[in-house]
Amino acid sequence: MNICILKKKGSLGLVIGFVALLTVSLVANSESDDHAQHGHESHDHAKQDYEEHQGDDHEEHQGDDHEEGHEEENEEHGHEGGDLEDQEGVVEIADAMASKAGISTAVAGPGEINKTLTVYGRVIADPGRISHIRARFPGTITQVNVSIGERVEKGQKLAEVESNESLKRYVLKAPFSGIITARHASQGEATEEQALFTVANFDQVWAEFQIFPGQMSRIALGQPVTMSVESEQTTSTIKHLIPSDSGQPFVLARAAIDNKQGRWTPGLLLQGLVSVEQVQASLRVDNRSLQTFENRTVVFVKEGERYEARPVTLGRSDSRFTEVLDGLKPGDEYVVINSYLIKADLEKSGASHDH
Repeated sequence: MNICILKKKGSLGLVIGFVALLTVSLVANSESDDHAQHGHESHDHAKQDYEEHQGDDHEEHQGDDHEEGHEEENEEHGHEGGDLEDQEGVVEIADAMASKAGISTAVAGPGEINKTLTVYGRVIADPGRISHIRARFPGTITQVNVSIGERVEKGQKLAEVESNESLKRYVLKAPFSGIITARHASQGEATEEQALFTVANFDQVWAEFQIFPGQMSRIALGQPVTMSVESEQTTSTIKHLIPSDSGQPFVLARAAIDNKQGRWTPGLLLQGLVSVEQVQASLRVDNRSLQTFENRTVVFVKEGERYEARPVTLGRSDSRFTEVLDGLKPGDEYVVINSYLIKADLEKSGASHDH
């Protein structure tokens, strides 16, 4: 750019003034640009710091797959090294939180495994606790004191009958405490020979199971049997083995049930587990402790406030316990109740790792 120098003194002064003003303006604009650029850089730096901080928090809590995240996680759990494999299947829960969640434990040790046979049947009334009451002499019923469904006590008056021969009145009484399940007596009727009342006591009932030919060789008197229907469960022993009187190819096995609470109503269908063999296991766990985690059967072992999913090899089992052949040792403390909560926590952590 060619700058024309004016010869006139006044004109030269104006030019010099204009150049100076232009220089000041350029310097001011340069400083303004530098300040704006510095402001943008500071803002970007703060945003980057926040995002990095958020990323760090995410790695710390969610378990990212980066090596730095692994090291932080290993330090938190007290393990050396940064390999994720060391932390798989491990979760830490404070004792207070575990107690609040209802998580309870047991100690692995030796015990019996009862091999069982499953049978099916129903509840029936005890025939020895049913009484059909008749009049001792022919006569006329002069009084009826009870109704069907009514509970009576031993010796309670049921009815009064006037004898046809002596014209004397006598009383019919309950032979034992129970329920009036049938009544065929009305005032003014003749007694005839029919049963006027049926009294049944259901404080004890029977479980009656059908034992088929393929099962008969394994069933014997005195064997323990666990009976269940819906939420009810009780244990007893086989008292009777009775051939079927209907020509059917099965034997009826009966076991007594204490029914003072009235929960085992005659007619209920039930399942029975007959203990047919007892073996000693060097190590067993409660069946409620077994969970499937990452396609393996595991037991959650507790060490302090840390819970580890321990893969196990199983042997024989019964309705309550399972033999452990490998994966645990006697004295290990393991989760029995609410072990599924530990599993859910681990699966949640695993999903976070994948994310």
